[in-house]
Amino acid sequence: MIFHREVKKSGETDVVIQLRSTLEISILERFEHDLITFFRKQLNNDHVLLKKEVEEEEQQTNKLYTSADKYEYMTKQNPDLKLLKERLGLDFEY
Repeated sequence: MIFHREVKKSGETDVVIQLRSTLEISILERFEHDLITFFRKQLNNDHVLLKKEVEEEEQQTNKLYTSADKYEYMTKQNPDLKLLKERLGLDFEY
């Protein structure tokens, strides 16, 4: 299975599929004709059209470049990491 995406019916003739990137659009175009044929048979409607929508994912704005930044981020996720660092005598700040 290539896609596991939400498909919605919109109006009388439109079927809308939510995609995550333009790459998925190019993949979908390879079998779009077969998919439209399937929807037309299942919905008993010869006028069905397939519309593709791309959801834009939120980009992470804070890049973690240094070891200290990564350590701070990870200790926010799991405070026990700080205890482990102290017990092992590790130092990430060169």
